[in-house]
Amino acid sequence: MFTLCLSLPDNAEASQANEIVISVSVSPDSPFVSTLVFPNTNPIVRELTRTPTIPAIFSSDWFRARIKVKDRDLIYDYQGRLFDQKKARLYLLSQPLAIKLDKLVQTVETAHYGQAIPWERVKHSFGRMKFATVIDLETGERFLVQRRAGSRHADVQPLTRSDTQIMKHIYQGKWSWKRRAILVEVDGNYYAASMHGMPHGAGAIQGNDFPGHFCIHFSGSSTHLRREPDPSHSLMILKASGALPQVIMEASPEDLVGYFLTSLNEQDGHTLRMTTDGSTLPDEVRLIDSVRKPETIVASETSGPLMVAISVRADYLLRSGEQRSGKWHFLLLRSAPWERWQIVDVAIK
Repeated sequence: MFTLCLSLPDNAEASQANEIVISVSVSPDSPFVSTLVFPNTNPIVRELTRTPTIPAIFSSDWFRARIKVKDRDLIYDYQGRLFDQKKARLYLLSQPLAIKLDKLVQTVETAHYGQAIPWERVKHSFGRMKFATVIDLETGERFLVQRRAGSRHADVQPLTRSDTQIMKHIYQGKWSWKRRAILVEVDGNYYAASMHGMPHGAGAIQGNDFPGHFCIHFSGSSTHLRREPDPSHSLMILKASGALPQVIMEASPEDLVGYFLTSLNEQDGHTLRMTTDGSTLPDEVRLIDSVRKPETIVASETSGPLMVAISVRADYLLRSGEQRSGKWHFLLLRSAPWERWQIVDVAIK
C-alpha cells in the first residue's frame, strides 16, 4: 500500500521515520512535487539500509527523484544510480533492488508528468469552447482556460480575471513569448503541453482582463505560419512529459547544440546546464536574452568519435536590448562511445 499526493516538499518532511518517501519534480528547485509514501513494512527500506556504498560525486542537474529512507536523503538519477549527496556516497544496488526502485520512481513520474498525445487526437477531446485547467510544471500554479479557436494548436483564453492574474504571476508579472512546460487537464486526462505568455489577436471572454488569446501547443502542433513544430514548444512538451533528460542523454552533437540554443532562447537554466559539462558559461552567453536557432547544424569534418566541433551563425538579443549576430563555436566531448555528449566550450565571434 502507498499514498500518492501532489504537494510542496514540506509534506514529505512529515513522514514517519521508517517510511520510504519518493518525490519527483521537473527541476531541482521546482516547488511543485509529486510524492509517494510507503509504510515501514515495505522490504525496500530494509534492503536500502543494508546496501553498501562507495565514495562518489553527483551532479544535482541530473536528479530524477529524491528518496528519503529513515534519516537518509538520497538522490536517484537517470542512469538508475542512487546517491547520498551529503555524504558523497554511491549505493551499490543489487539488480533486483534497482528494478524495484525504478518501478516505484516510474509510478510517481506517471502521476507527475503529462501524456505526450498528438494534437490530432487532443483537439477532439479539447474541442472548441471546451474548458481546461492549465498547470505550470515549475511552480504548480494553475488556472482555467477556454479553447476558442485554433486548427494547428489551441487558441485559448483565461476564463476569469483571477485566472489572468495567476497566468501573469507565472510570468513574473510581465507578458512574454517565452515558452513554459505545462500540463493541460481535460476531463481527468493530463496532457503534456507548452504555452507562451503573450496576449495577441482577438479575445471574446468579457471581464477576464486578457487582451486577446494565447497559444497552447501539444505534440505535433505547429504555429500559424509553419507546418513544422516549433523547436521551443517541442522542447517544453518533452519537459512536460518527463522525457527531456533521456532525450538529451541520447542526443547527437548536432541535436545537443540545438537543445542548447533553444533552452538559452527560453531562459531555461536547468535544461541549458544538462547540455553542458557543468562548466560556467562565458559572460556574453549569460547576458543573452534570446537567440534564433539556425535551420541547419552540421559538425565539422575534423570531428571524431569522442570529440566534435560545431560552428553556426546565429542572431541574438542581449538583455540590454542590443541586437547582435555572430558565429558560435561549440566543442563537444564524451569519455567513451557509449557515454553522452557534453558541450565543454562555447565561444561567440
